[in-house]
Amino acid sequence: MPAEIIGCELVTHPPLRFVGKRFDTYPDWSQAWVNGWFDIIEQTSEIAFINDDSYCVLRGNANGSDVYYLGEFCVEGSKVPAGLDYADLSASSAAIAYIKGKIEEVYALTADNNKPTLLAAFADSGIEFPADAISAASTTTDPEPRWLSFERDNCPRFTDPDAQGNVILDFAVYLS
Repeated sequence: MPAEIIGCELVTHPPLRFVGKRFDTYPDWSQAWVNGWFDIIEQTSEIAFINDDSYCVLRGNANGSDVYYLGEFCVEGSKVPAGLDYADLSASSAAIAYIKGKIEEVYALTADNNKPTLLAAFADSGIEFPADAISAASTTTDPEPRWLSFERDNCPRFTDPDAQGNVILDFAVYLS
């Protein structure tokens, strides 16, 4: 069975601070585990409700290039542990798709070439937003990132596969 979108919802969050490590490409999760970043964040910073018991990747675009953060959503103004980075986010709305399947299939559905599938699922759920919010061409020359999406690898939805080896990834697209 290929990955499928099993639900969608619209969420909003107040101003937040995303605490973690910044990368220019999709992050290498093994670095987080080896260095204990999530434990450090949870011991130092106040985790925000939008985090939903998850380890997260935040994706944006700044200066015409993608930027990624691996970490957790924290309340505005949370302390940033030594050696970690942060991004302050304004109050925002995002459409979240809950994608179920094998890990490689779930991530394939989040690839830029599959964004029309996500748009259709959001529209079927009554969530509408400008097409450029989900476009691979959503670049900015501004040095401050335009936040495009985030993934939540929720514990246990994502971390504990079911009997068929399926997980559920929460993949969100910012509405603006």
